[in-house]
Amino acid sequence: MFMRSLCFLLLMAINFTATAQNTSGQAFDYKRDFKPILEQTQDKGSPLFYQKLLIRFLDNDTSLSNAETLALMIGYTEDPHYKPFEDMEPEKEVFDLNDEGSFEEALVKGKNYLQKHPLSLRVLKEVSYTYHSLKKEDSANYYMDLVDKIMNAMTYSGNGKKPETPMFSLGLADGEYFIPNVGMKVLNKDTDWNKDNLFMEIIDASKSGDDHINYYFVIQHAKEKIDDDKVNDSVDKKKKKDDKKKKDKKWNKDDKTKTTEVPVQ
Repeated sequence: MFMRSLCFLLLMAINFTATAQNTSGQAFDYKRDFKPILEQTQDKGSPLFYQKLLIRFLDNDTSLSNAETLALMIGYTEDPHYKPFEDMEPEKEVFDLNDEGSFEEALVKGKNYLQKHPLSLRVLKEVSYTYHSLKKEDSANYYMDLVDKIMNAMTYSGNGKKPETPMFSLGLADGEYFIPNVGMKVLNKDTDWNKDNLFMEIIDASKSGDDHINYYFVIQHAKEKIDDDKVNDSVDKKKKKDDKKKKDKKWNKDDKTKTTEVPVQ
């Protein structure tokens, strides 16, 4: 299949980078760097301001560095459309449409999704494949270049070979998409915390089918987002319930007692 083979050819160099990265020192440390970088991405005066980086990313700016792309990904975690658990279903829908050969529908759904989720590793790759299937190679190459940028930023963030040096994963399952992109097979997946109490997705991968290599992807920010959303949903439901109670009660001015408001039939 074109997309799988093309990804393999284009991204084997990234796999080498992942192996070589951070052998002499950590370029990015999640515990140390995530929050300071996040703050810069929200500062309009910073060169790492999210909107500035996003424009360069979408323009396929070749001068956009791995560190800047990583900052862009970190900044996206503050975007209101970043809902890592809910996002998995529409991403799968685009994948399934391509798998069924419904390329026109996949393209419409994929591009609509990217309007609000421009850094989706899975959908960017699917849209690239869709364009290739429709014989539109320039567009296919454009979206594959964006995939390449995100993959390189992931390997820049850590080599993923140890719990202490996990790769940054924007989506909950991006580790599962990363592994096939570098020509490996996902054998199993799990989650755990490292010594810094950072939540990770752990992928048991294989190059030949006989070997086992664990890769670690930090998804702490995604977990916190899901937890925050659950808390917010709970608060919103309680607030609506309380507001309804207040609305259903009114004061009877004559006897100074509360009475339930009954709708007029």
